[in-house]
Amino acid sequence: MRRLAVPVVAVAVAAMMAACGPASPGDDATGAATPSSSSAAPLSPSELPTLPTPTAPPSTPTDVIPSGVLAGRVTALTDGCTEVTTDDGVAWSLVGAVPDGLVVGDTVTAKVEELGTHDAPCGDGMPARIVSLRIVQ
Repeated sequence: MRRLAVPVVAVAVAAMMAACGPASPGDDATGAATPSSSSAAPLSPSELPTLPTPTAPPSTPTDVIPSGVLAGRVTALTDGCTEVTTDDGVAWSLVGAVPDGLVVGDTVTAKVEELGTHDAPCGDGMPARIVSLRIVQ
């Protein structure tokens, strides 16, 4: 009799557990309806859009350099006058104090302003007054 009771109990437990499951494929164990796969939002495309190939270089510079700032190499030093030549070949004759240790050939960045009425231009380059000058290492 015991041998027959074990399979009968196992079948009864399996039947009761099946009754506790979802009533239909779209329902969860609590009886509340869950969204079906047909009502879910569509997935986004797997391929990303690409930008078109440029037809020409930009018409305006893309690297914005603030006005009143220049960078270049020191090409001449005299008392009270520093000549700096930028990468595009423009020579600047700068009036004002410079840091100690500045020598011809140093690469510098300088913040400059127009010459004041009391400042005399020096050199043959574009005249400007030094606000600050920094040696680039």
